[in-house]
Amino acid sequence: MRRNRILIYFVLIVVVIVIFGILYVMMRGGIGAPQEQAATPTPQVLTTQVVTAGQKIYAGTQITAEMLVTRDIPQDMLVEGTYQRVDEVVGQYARYTIEQGMWITSSMVSMTPGQVNLPGSPWAPLIPPGYTAISIPITRLSSVAYGIRDGDFVDVIVTLLLIDVDSNFQTALPNNTSLLAGAGRMEGPIIAPVLTMTVDLIAGSGPQGRTETDPVWGDQALYITPAEPQRPRLVSQLVMQRAQVLHVGTFPLTEAPAAEQAAAPSAAPSDQTAAVTEEPAAAEIERPDIVTLMVNQQDAVTLTYLVYSGAQITLALRNPNDLGPYPLTESATLQYVLAQYSISPPAKLPYAITPRIDELAPIYLPNDVIVVPPE
Repeated sequence: MRRNRILIYFVLIVVVIVIFGILYVMMRGGIGAPQEQAATPTPQVLTTQVVTAGQKIYAGTQITAEMLVTRDIPQDMLVEGTYQRVDEVVGQYARYTIEQGMWITSSMVSMTPGQVNLPGSPWAPLIPPGYTAISIPITRLSSVAYGIRDGDFVDVIVTLLLIDVDSNFQTALPNNTSLLAGAGRMEGPIIAPVLTMTVDLIAGSGPQGRTETDPVWGDQALYITPAEPQRPRLVSQLVMQRAQVLHVGTFPLTEAPAAEQAAAPSAAPSDQTAAVTEEPAAAEIERPDIVTLMVNQQDAVTLTYLVYSGAQITLALRNPNDLGPYPLTESATLQYVLAQYSISPPAKLPYAITPRIDELAPIYLPNDVIVVPPE
């Protein structure tokens, strides 16, 4: 028993000696002390010079040296189009408003004045290069019964009325005629005698006609004049193929006025009176009266002429996958229709239908709604 107690005391003494030894070594910096690491050299950053705006430069302003400053930036931050010398920017014009401190790039400036990049309309970027947008009037008949939508492709058909005119007077034929009589000579001053004609116009002149002989009257010469004004000649032709529609109807205005508020709130219903809730009126369908086409410049000029000349313009809808173009069509005239479709003019018979028919009128059925045009 005594031997075991001595052994325990011995172990405790050894443990205390070991602990004190460890503490001594740690205090002297032997174990656990961080070792000094070798100093890492700082990498050298390569810089380059760029041109920046020293003040706010407004769009359209010609840039001077006083408006610019230079600054150093890391070389790896340099992008393509950035100017590094002030003299490369001086004399150019700002396409945008450049804020102070912004780097000047080639997309911000232009050598040509007036190349200001304003916001513009949202529809202009949709027009292909080399094309322009032009608007023409439409009706339900001329717009495929309002079946045309934005982005569709259409063919343009034009219908004209042509008449004969006097090339000098630019007036419709036939001309009015008058007989001349009483020709004579009148002497002027002695220094400069003048030869003139005195003319008397005989009353009862009429439209210009032509002379014909009629065997019924024994080959008597007759002067024939027209019984009515000249009848215009109708012609239709396809003038443009595969024109794309930019928009049907009027474009929305970006600065439309705000809707007006109600003047006063409605009074609350009393106990004796029930509140009457009015159903909102159905939105009226706006029928477009104009369409905007994208065509080349020459076709835009042609459409402008046709609109102001009073021609009737009809649009024919095409399949978007139908690329075409197809050969030019033949003009549709009375002669073409009669010959192409084998329409024979009716013979002059000794009998006719009664009552007489002078014009073709639409046929109305009993359930049709007849719209009377305003006088």
